[in-house]
Amino acid sequence: MLNIFKKELKDTFRDQRTLLLTVLLPLVLMSALVFFYEKLMSPDEDLQLHVVTENEQLEFVEGLLDGKENLELRAVDDVEATIQEGEAVAGLVLTGDFEQQIAAGNAPVVQILGDEYSENSYIAMSAIEMALTQYSQAIVSERLGQQNIETAILTPFSVNKIQVIEGDQSVQMMSFLIPMMLVIAVGIGISSSSADFIAGEKERRTMEALLMTPVNRSSFLLGKWLTLVILATVTGILTLGIVFIEIYFFTEQLKAGLTMEGNVWLIGTVALLIIISFAALMASALLLTSIFGKTVKEAQSYGTPIIMVGILPALFITSVGLNELTTTHFLVPILNVFAAFKELFVGIIDIEHVFLTLGVNIVLALVILAVGRILFAKDKWVL
Repeated sequence: MLNIFKKELKDTFRDQRTLLLTVLLPLVLMSALVFFYEKLMSPDEDLQLHVVTENEQLEFVEGLLDGKENLELRAVDDVEATIQEGEAVAGLVLTGDFEQQIAAGNAPVVQILGDEYSENSYIAMSAIEMALTQYSQAIVSERLGQQNIETAILTPFSVNKIQVIEGDQSVQMMSFLIPMMLVIAVGIGISSSSADFIAGEKERRTMEALLMTPVNRSSFLLGKWLTLVILATVTGILTLGIVFIEIYFFTEQLKAGLTMEGNVWLIGTVALLIIISFAALMASALLLTSIFGKTVKEAQSYGTPIIMVGILPALFITSVGLNELTTTHFLVPILNVFAAFKELFVGIIDIEHVFLTLGVNIVLALVILAVGRILFAKDKWVL
């Protein structure tokens, strides 16, 4: 088994194409994701949004939007047509006698035009709506003052929102971004090697010769599995290491999510154990697909859905708060990796949750490996 393990490890690191797929490709993909999310979270202070209104209302609207530096206002003859032609992202249409109607105590209709499915248009429309709300409140306050009524009557109570759980948007983003990167990097990193290890031997017609050697099938399979676990672990550690360096030195918004104060080494050790347990799970699952596949291509086809399914927990964990994490989250494979990292990023090390995560991943990895061993004992799946 040890000889097979050494041979596969040497062959893997000698092959430049395997190294490219195992290490470099995940690193490039993960680095691209880091800077994409950094840009997504960073406010674009230089963004200028074109807003239009009708000629006769230009002076009033200029006063209304005074202070909205990212809105560039101009007057046009047809507001709706200008937006439809793409020359503005939003517009404001008032009745011709808007100010007179307000002064008379009437309620004139105001139209905010735009495309709520467009991010820029939505930002401009929200800014206009906010300006109108402030203007409306000012009018109400003025009218109440004229009738000697305190404006406090409009606010019978005040509300203070207090964040009782540690973390902010950056932590929230990091808690699903890092595990998702780990799943993608490990999955993509070892997919080609895992497909080649068994299905490749069958496709090249070398499996029969290998099985005729004194090495028994259990040692043969275990040697391949250990190689995959090492490759997956190295890929995961390298990827996360590079990602952490990029986040720490080259980002501002994502860097705010690194709040592991005080327990950095302990958190790092727990994170390493979780990576190893997840690497073992992915190695078992992808090695099983290699046993099912008769060719490398077929094995990769079986493995791709497994990698894609591994990303799904990212869709669920983002809407779950730290105080809402239950034992169930740590009993579900892969989802437990996301849940464990969510706690680690705010410095929480729950021993029960850590052991549940490690235990579930390792037990499931061994069960899948045992199933693979049963199949590997039958020539139907080997030759």
